[in-house]
Amino acid sequence: MLPSLNTLKLPDVWQHQAVNLLRDGTDVVVSAPTGAGKTYIFELLHQSRSLQGQAVYTVPTRALANDKYAEWKEAKWDVGIATGDVSENVGAPVVVATLETQLERLVRGEGPAMLVIDEYQMIADAARGSHYEAAIALAPADTRLLLLSGSVANPDDIVAWLRRLGRSAEVVQTKERPVPLEEAPWEALPQRMARHFEHFWPKFAAAVMLADLAPLLIFSPRRKEAESIARRLAADLPHGESLDLTHEQRAVCGKDLTALLEKRIAFHHSGLSYAARAGVIEPLAKAGQLRVIVATMGLSAGINFSVRSVHVAATTFHDGKAEHKLTPDELLQMYGRAGRRGLDEKGFVVTTRQSPTLMDARPARLHRGELLAWPIFLRVMKHASQTGANTFQSAEHFAGRLYAKAPPLLGLEENAPETMHAPKTEKALFGLEATEKQILNSKGEWERRASTPLQRLPLGIVWLASVDKIGPALSIPGFVARFAHGIGRVGKIRKDHYGVEIPLGQPLEETPGHLRPTKSLRKLLKLPRRAESVPLEEIEILHSPALAAALLEGQNGDLFAEALPRLTGTIAKEGLVFAIFDLGEVEVPVYHDSHDRPLFQPRERTIVVKNDTGVHVDETATTATDRQPRPGSPIHAWRSLGLIDEAGTPTRRGEIFSFFQGGEGLAIAAALEDEGYPVDEIIPHMANLRSGTKFDLPVTCGSERLGAACRNTYGFINHPGYLENGLPLDYGEGAAELLDTLLHPERPGTRELRQDVAEGDISRAYVEWLSLLRHITHAPAHPWRRWLALQEEARRALKQHDKTLRHLFHLDLPPLTNKQRHGKPKHYLLTKGM
Repeated sequence: MLPSLNTLKLPDVWQHQAVNLLRDGTDVVVSAPTGAGKTYIFELLHQSRSLQGQAVYTVPTRALANDKYAEWKEAKWDVGIATGDVSENVGAPVVVATLETQLERLVRGEGPAMLVIDEYQMIADAARGSHYEAAIALAPADTRLLLLSGSVANPDDIVAWLRRLGRSAEVVQTKERPVPLEEAPWEALPQRMARHFEHFWPKFAAAVMLADLAPLLIFSPRRKEAESIARRLAADLPHGESLDLTHEQRAVCGKDLTALLEKRIAFHHSGLSYAARAGVIEPLAKAGQLRVIVATMGLSAGINFSVRSVHVAATTFHDGKAEHKLTPDELLQMYGRAGRRGLDEKGFVVTTRQSPTLMDARPARLHRGELLAWPIFLRVMKHASQTGANTFQSAEHFAGRLYAKAPPLLGLEENAPETMHAPKTEKALFGLEATEKQILNSKGEWERRASTPLQRLPLGIVWLASVDKIGPALSIPGFVARFAHGIGRVGKIRKDHYGVEIPLGQPLEETPGHLRPTKSLRKLLKLPRRAESVPLEEIEILHSPALAAALLEGQNGDLFAEALPRLTGTIAKEGLVFAIFDLGEVEVPVYHDSHDRPLFQPRERTIVVKNDTGVHVDETATTATDRQPRPGSPIHAWRSLGLIDEAGTPTRRGEIFSFFQGGEGLAIAAALEDEGYPVDEIIPHMANLRSGTKFDLPVTCGSERLGAACRNTYGFINHPGYLENGLPLDYGEGAAELLDTLLHPERPGTRELRQDVAEGDISRAYVEWLSLLRHITHAPAHPWRRWLALQEEARRALKQHDKTLRHLFHLDLPPLTNKQRHGKPKHYLLTKGM
């Protein structure tokens, strides 16, 4: 059982104060150092049965949600979990969740009795901050809010914001760490073993361990460096007490990582499989079984274990896209891992002359990020249009509820200060703007050409659509004439239906039923010169197939199928006998336009799409649009992307986009608009949308059709937070093909494709894909048949993959042994003989 939940523990004064405020119906913003016991406030409320209704406890990462869920489940709580990829027991009194899973219910005006937002400093996050901000702004008045953080310098500003929203709120603050932090310069630690090591990191770790400051957590800037440091330590440091691993733990970790763990050393980064990271390394670290853990800085927010000492090896790290400089509050989070409550009297920050120090870490003033939650604004505007309210005023009202001293500008403000203007949206890269292929339809109008497969139909029911003539193909003499091409002429078979007449020869009066063949017929049928006459019946029976085939000569063989023109009879006129051929049974590939007319070779064009950006704001105005939003503003972007109409009502594209949280909604809407893009192909291709990693595979990737659909619809355009060069920010080429190799390992070449790809990257792409599918199944309904088909296909795929997910990635994590859980290893060095 967990000590925090199953032993008698008296709350500190500040914890007791927070509990009382929440019981009285007041929102509470807690500011307390890492490890001080912020979560215990919620646990006290639950244990005292003070919660009426459901409580949702949100955390920033799936890993933290899984940890908290496992902890409370072990304590015999009735608890559920909702993290996008996992959804279990979501009707329980307590649900642990990632915040984004709760946005949909909040947008609908629904909310839990209590919403806990752990690490609410995420409001400032460049990518996800708008979600956190919107969740608080949307929370119903009867939902109690508990906001927790240890790295915000201005919690009073958050309380002022909540009060501006009409809520009762108070700050509860403590600056005391239960385990004080102390800086320990490495140069001042015991160095008596340094001469035995050639490399720096063994010297560093040995000094820390000789000073009895292990377990040690080293934050490294990159994966390769983290692995290199861990391997060097395992190779050079004297062995201590070996760590015994179970067969299941060895299976999920693999040979190399197992060898490190046996020496009580590990690396920790997102390239590891979920089972290795969350099922073995983190539980062992929590239990104090590891001497040294080397973790990447980018994963620091997801670490939920403490050690005796921490070292931060650099001041910058690569976040997957660019070099990122560590901020003081990020350092504070990392240093917060030092010092284990109940085990250590102090936690230590080990520094070198080049590393950041304890003085560099401090809380940061919390400011909102630049990004606005476009989908939520569109949902607000949709609701306004349905209730008869002014859509633009409703959007401005919602902007006024966000965490900002002055509401973010949406683009229709008059006399806005120049300094407050949003940066202009970048122009399309290389001038590659949004384009649209169009065809001339059966009404003489240009319409978008869908990429639907062509269907073969007989010419008798096919239409032509050209600038000059629109109608059934065989009612247009000019079209039929292309088949005569010198061997015949156009002839009317019946009203508005033409065929081809082929001259056969002159009828012979002296020999009824015979005719003298024309030169062209002799040549066509290769008749001998001595044949002065030919029976007409012979031509009709034996030679009509050759004549019919001659009509199709010179035509594109790919266009015209095997069915030949049909001989309908002969006619004598103008001193000749003509064979009449009907083209009605000749099959050709056709495109069905929006009026369901089958068109043969419709006229096509490609145009640059530029949506009108004007809006209709003044209800008394007589023109369709009376205002132009400021270029670069949100409303200008929504109009240029085709997400809202001139009245501010979301279009069908805008509604689909509003069901999502980022640029993936734009890509999915674009794919659905391509009627020829089968839904059962869109589903697997969506694995690219959130993979976050570009997989450079030596094969042609069919999933790039999704990226092409997105770029064709919007152009190679940048909209910060949503599109980068016309693609969603986390778009990763090749993820769909890589997952296909994972699901079908029996296919040839799969091993080669996955050879240099980290298992953690594959598993993350797979989990993100399933999370997106689950999001689609729980998204609002929409009458568009393509959207309904996508939801149904997503449900079908989820049924197939739920068991596959657990099997492939060992989601049923291996438990720790009793010795691993309760053993007290001494992290000493065997120095004898050195």
